[in-house]
Amino acid sequence: MIFHPHEFIKTGGSLVLSGDAYALAHPCLNTDIIKDFWHSFTYQSSTLRMTETETFVFSIGHAAPLPLGDCDYSIHIKEDGICVCAENEKNLIRGFMTLLDCFRATDHGDALAIELDCCQIKDKPMIQNRMVHFCIFPETELWELQRFVRLCGALKYTHIVLEFWGMLQYDSMQELSWSHAYTKQQIAPIIRETRDLGLEIIPMFNHWGHAAGSRVMHGKHVVLDQNPALQSYFSEDGWCWDIRKPKVKSLLRQIRSELIALCGSGDYFHIGCDEAYGFTFTKSNMDMICDYINEIAEELQQQGRRIIAWGDMFLYRYPQYNPKNIYTCSAPSAEAEQYMLARLHRDVIVADWQYQAAEAPVETAAVFAKAGFDCLLCPWDSGRRQTNAAVATVKEYGLMGFLHTTWHTLSKGMPYVVLAAIGGFDGIDQREAALLSTQSAALLRKVMPIGGDYKKAGWSKIQVSSLW
Repeated sequence: MIFHPHEFIKTGGSLVLSGDAYALAHPCLNTDIIKDFWHSFTYQSSTLRMTETETFVFSIGHAAPLPLGDCDYSIHIKEDGICVCAENEKNLIRGFMTLLDCFRATDHGDALAIELDCCQIKDKPMIQNRMVHFCIFPETELWELQRFVRLCGALKYTHIVLEFWGMLQYDSMQELSWSHAYTKQQIAPIIRETRDLGLEIIPMFNHWGHAAGSRVMHGKHVVLDQNPALQSYFSEDGWCWDIRKPKVKSLLRQIRSELIALCGSGDYFHIGCDEAYGFTFTKSNMDMICDYINEIAEELQQQGRRIIAWGDMFLYRYPQYNPKNIYTCSAPSAEAEQYMLARLHRDVIVADWQYQAAEAPVETAAVFAKAGFDCLLCPWDSGRRQTNAAVATVKEYGLMGFLHTTWHTLSKGMPYVVLAAIGGFDGIDQREAALLSTQSAALLRKVMPIGGDYKKAGWSKIQVSSLW
């Protein structure tokens, strides 16, 4: 098993599943993607057929439901049956994913079958909000997005932040997308599948820095490389939105509306606001950005949503911080930090990305927590120590949760997505690196079989690079 459940009691004996499986299940599990998962997690040896019930269960055979206690779901496996139960849809789906994690292949005569140890499982996460961020770049293919969504469902993440880097066609401005960007009709089926896996989607669009819709190191600009006449929407170098202008605010409001309509109901919207290069921390400028963020927060609050913003622009690097941790902090002084944090609406959730902090605690998170903000700490697939430090700090400080980021490095970093997810339920500092990679590869093969397509196998399209 990849995950170690909160309570696991092995009761002796085993259950062997072969051929078609007939289950009594809540309608939230009677979906195409859940049936696909069953088929692929049984190595294509079994088809799942379900009869619906109003109760939050998944039951095969004669196993009785276990009381939940203070756990999110329970699983009872006997020699003559299985019963997964929970109190709501999302927890039942996560319980089902844990059940799939118990499967192992065995021989049944001349055929393949699935064997499960008889046991009693009760499980709950150590971190409630386990979020992950995925970028749809111009180089990202739709199957990569779909596979990532499926992986996050199997890993029991709670939220997925989707950020389209010039790769969604908007009604509000044609130049916001490259010519080969995806239509909303192409994205919609993946959105539905995301929800069927129990994930809440957080739409994202950068409202300050990163207005180029492209990574700074390559110099591209999705809008201005197509239409230079739109320069007045941006700062002189094009990197930031000129958010003082009503037309810019109006455009960003339209973008938010389009993304919310596409992604569906939810509790959050990520507005970015990091790396606003060239920003000068005068009082009027600090007032301007805080007032603008507060304006968006109040607007989306009326729609039942809270905004998430990156935290780097509001932080000062104090000299007493751990010198072994390299912190990203843009505020020039403690006074500037304190002034801006005092001005910001406390409904704003701060996502603190400190990718080079390798020792817990990650001290910047305490700044936001002490100032009264809900804080998400954000690991990246830059190293095991960094991931462990971030997850450990969330637990130590009792933060809102974590937001694991992937950016452009998934071709090497997919195991870190798995590692962070494990950290939401268990300790991760003792996880063996090589074993994590093999388990990650095995899980990818199950969530989305690729039928022998070399390019789609694993998490890199190639094995040999000219860089090595």
